[in-house]
Amino acid sequence: MANAPVLLDIGTDAYAHQMEVDEVKRRMGIHHNYFDCWIFGFLENKNFNVDEAIAKLQRRADFEREQLAAYNVTDWMMENMRKGIIQIIGNDKAGRVTLYVSTARDKPVSARREESRMNFDMFVSYGTRLRPESKRCQIAMLINQDKASMMSNLDMTFQADIALRIAKFYPGCVDKMYICKMGRLLAALAKPIFSRLPAIVSDRIIIVSDGDIRAGKLLELYDASVLPVELGGQNDCDHQDNYDRFATNIRDYFEQLKAAVLRGEGVKEWELSNLRASGYAEELSRMDALKRSIIDPSSSLRDQMLTGTHEPGGCSPLGTNGSVTVASFSPRSAARHVVDIDDDANLVTCGTDSVEMNEPQSPALLQLRNSSSAPRTPTRDLFTDYVSQFATIESFFRLSMTEMHEREWLQVVQWEVQERQRLLHDSGLIQGDKLLAGLPPSVLLVAKGFLWLCLMITSFFFFIGTCFIALLGVITLVNIFFAIFVQPYHVFLYGAAFVVVAAQFVIFCSRGFDVARNTFQGRVVQAFKAFGAKALLCQLTIYVGCTIGYFVLFCVMAARYDVLTGLQYSLAYGWIVAVCLIFVYHVVFGFGLRTVNKRSYAHGSRQNNAETTLYLFMDVEMDDEHMEDRCPPAEVMMLTMVGVVSVAMGVAYLTGGGFFFLCAAIVAQAMLLLLSTTFMTARSVSSSSDITICGVFYASMFWMDAIFTMSQNRWDGGWGNSLLTVLFIMLFFVITGMVSVYGPWKGSVRRWLFRLSWVLLLLHLIGCVAALLVFNYRFGLFVLALAVHLLLCVVRTNGASSHYGVFTMSASFTLALLACCILGHSSAVDTYSGVASDVLLPNYARRFRGSSASLSSRSQSTLSRLDALSSAPFPSSSTSSDSGSDEGIGALPPLCLTVFGPTLDLVGMALFTKLGLNEDRAAQDVDLGRWFPSFRRMAVPDVVDANVLRMDAFREETTKVNTTVVAVRPGSDLMLLIESMTMWIDTYALSFFSFLMPAIYVDLLMPYLNFVQQMLPLRWETSIDHTASVVRTLLLNLRGDREVIYLVGHGPIGSRAAVIGLQTQSNVNSVVFSGPPIVQSKYGLNITADVLARRLLSVQTMQTVFSTWYLRTASMQFVPCSLGGTICDRIDTMVQELNHLCTA
Repeated sequence: MANAPVLLDIGTDAYAHQMEVDEVKRRMGIHHNYFDCWIFGFLENKNFNVDEAIAKLQRRADFEREQLAAYNVTDWMMENMRKGIIQIIGNDKAGRVTLYVSTARDKPVSARREESRMNFDMFVSYGTRLRPESKRCQIAMLINQDKASMMSNLDMTFQADIALRIAKFYPGCVDKMYICKMGRLLAALAKPIFSRLPAIVSDRIIIVSDGDIRAGKLLELYDASVLPVELGGQNDCDHQDNYDRFATNIRDYFEQLKAAVLRGEGVKEWELSNLRASGYAEELSRMDALKRSIIDPSSSLRDQMLTGTHEPGGCSPLGTNGSVTVASFSPRSAARHVVDIDDDANLVTCGTDSVEMNEPQSPALLQLRNSSSAPRTPTRDLFTDYVSQFATIESFFRLSMTEMHEREWLQVVQWEVQERQRLLHDSGLIQGDKLLAGLPPSVLLVAKGFLWLCLMITSFFFFIGTCFIALLGVITLVNIFFAIFVQPYHVFLYGAAFVVVAAQFVIFCSRGFDVARNTFQGRVVQAFKAFGAKALLCQLTIYVGCTIGYFVLFCVMAARYDVLTGLQYSLAYGWIVAVCLIFVYHVVFGFGLRTVNKRSYAHGSRQNNAETTLYLFMDVEMDDEHMEDRCPPAEVMMLTMVGVVSVAMGVAYLTGGGFFFLCAAIVAQAMLLLLSTTFMTARSVSSSSDITICGVFYASMFWMDAIFTMSQNRWDGGWGNSLLTVLFIMLFFVITGMVSVYGPWKGSVRRWLFRLSWVLLLLHLIGCVAALLVFNYRFGLFVLALAVHLLLCVVRTNGASSHYGVFTMSASFTLALLACCILGHSSAVDTYSGVASDVLLPNYARRFRGSSASLSSRSQSTLSRLDALSSAPFPSSSTSSDSGSDEGIGALPPLCLTVFGPTLDLVGMALFTKLGLNEDRAAQDVDLGRWFPSFRRMAVPDVVDANVLRMDAFREETTKVNTTVVAVRPGSDLMLLIESMTMWIDTYALSFFSFLMPAIYVDLLMPYLNFVQQMLPLRWETSIDHTASVVRTLLLNLRGDREVIYLVGHGPIGSRAAVIGLQTQSNVNSVVFSGPPIVQSKYGLNITADVLARRLLSVQTMQTVFSTWYLRTASMQFVPCSLGGTICDRIDTMVQELNHLCTA
């Protein structure tokens, strides 16, 4: 065989991977190139990963020893082969052996599937054998479906099993499958099956219609002498003699193959030995044979080169007559002469003095040696040695030149392949050369710059839109998560809903990142590839049109208002339109359009989720490629460490540990779930990965349920039974899944365990969704729609999610949950017990003590301003106790001039807020008498400590005005406080987007962010509603012009109390310190912004943490504070800063 690279039989693209093939051969100890095409198929299947390809080749060797060697040709198999279902008709124009399949002759029997599988292995092994004319080890299948019946001639289970078998044991061997004359009903059944096969099989299936046959498409692939008559050729191959001969050939071939495998040979090694025995393959390369000929002249390649080609000349030694004899190349003594055949300097030439000639010899000794050696060794001919050595040097030179030429040719081919790949890569980039052809160079440059600008702008909007999708998903998931803890056993209903919604938003974000990344890189988005050649035009039309629309909107709004407003409007419309486009892509993606969701699995070992349906509904053999590497030690150790940390932190918190342990348990459990998902999807440990991920998800849900319920409810009220039930169900699913995935099962046992695990998971999911429909039909319908789309994504697509989507949703949800925990804990630690007036402004009441005339004047001034409450934000007058001069008043900030009653200013409101946080009633009375001696406690209806809000009411009555202050504080239930923070988490999250849209759009978007709250039974909402009813009852009789009522509070709890005040009667005003802003549309407040500014005062410090960063309202006033962190947000700091600011 010539030294031409064997991979060129397949094509230059294959030849470009010669280095990977050589590496595989080096590791496996293969020193020839006859198996290059065979090895290339395994490399291509594994995305040219050498380690995985070697592992797959090892599995192929195991298959030969364990399965092929155990096959026997039965009578039924011989009879089946003689039916003419399959026969070899010749080669196509590319040189592939072609198996002609007549489906109408096949009468499949389910009981004979195993024998049919054996037959198929024999056919493919025979068709892909090494042949003298080609070593490509590939076949093409020409399948004639004419007159085939779906009921009697087709076994789709067997067909799917065979296709998976090709991907497992014959990767790349079946290069093309041409399916001809397929009926419509059969095509409708077969196409969904084909779409779920591994891409290395499904991408090679070509359906040829009758019109294509009549148009001569098959004649472009086959010579007329090879193509059967039924398909438009001239080969009349449908004869019983052909069938019998083919069956006999297969049987004889397999019997010899089986005997060789039983002897310990591999299939390809045996085929190569047959070629060598027949003289079609050289034992060694020409260079190796030439080197060996120097040592072993009996099989010298030089003899073949010298015979008839070189005549001795000139200086022939005496006695040789110019002849070349074998004795001339007899080996010399190894003791005296060591010949290094790899070093040309050691070769003997005409310029080399003979060793014997340089040694002094006596005539007697020379005569004795000649006489003793004459009978054994012919006389050496120096001229013949010279000619032979010259021929050897020339042969080395020619082979070296040939090898150098081949290396240069390989380099040229690799350069060509790289250039082709670059051109192919560039074809997917948006350059606009074709669309802009004909433009002058200068205009073309400007047009390309404009296209690039459009791409950058659009990719930015897609990224912002994806972030908004993640924000919406996180808010939805947090609300669903806390709905689990409303009642016992809700973990099943809303836990399943959490899984469905989380998976949906992961896929949603993945689509957004795909679009944003492809757009930023200037590539055609996968969704547009469904339009074929018009994909580029469609994408550019949308991008350019949207960009122009954004610019026009900016110009209009900038002209009408200002530049910043115009920019906000254009940004808002940009990412809102991007969200809509991503949503359309997400919905369409679930229906499994091949041109839309095609992934890299076609060229690698990525998991194909669509295979799950084959394993579930068809009796096909499961892939076991990753059986040996399903539990890498590093991954197991890392997951174990994270799991142990999560359990340890959770147990520490449940046994009385601090708040830190709760946060640490949440972070560790999120890390465990994220790492598990990442490891499973990265290694693609078959379609069973989803079972493992579900098991980890079940364990995570149980542990979070245990932490939140045990710390809150212990074992009372059915919570203990609920927790035990969740534990047992979690253990059942986890153990079942682990046994089915990681057990040493094969064949039907593994298949049925896989089905059992999947069916149980699906039944549990369906049962939970059905129960959710019964108990909460609105939310149940929402989850049902998402579940249907999710199942479509699982069974119809190759891979719906990406690492970007998984990481974004996992990290965002964890951060949001931690934010709720931190906000709730911060509200809980605001409460205290004991007397505070001893150290905090003990002399506050003295500033209002003075002459009665002064007090009467101040009261009258205050009353006049309180009567004008509808026309001024808050009544104001001098609050200076020592001086009423205008100079003192003018020196104070406007915020300090605000008064709320005859003896109540802004500092007093802060002290009332501090007073309301006191849980000790006796100490509260002491502080009340010292700070506000004119106020008395009011009787408040009972509000249990477990509520989100608790309150105390205080009242001051004068002849002109009656002032009532209702101070609120958080309840004692920490978990309820954490859950209640979901009422503000959307405001905090949306504040990051507030600079990307006008203020009016914030009001419009806010109700849609927490849409799911209206469908969920949340505990904190019930508690808030109860507190609101208590407030309305308390203030029901406090109406009239002389009644002024204030609700005061601190932090998020204070803001929620302010909302309650705004929702009650019109004479109720609210004062909040360090609380988040109140958005009217979120709570359905039917008041204008002007009224909101009059009835609400929100005081913030400049270094606040609990206020939002960008979202501002007209009710907010700021106080300087430089202490930093959460210190400025404390009510004690607020009181001190206000007192310092407002003291003249």
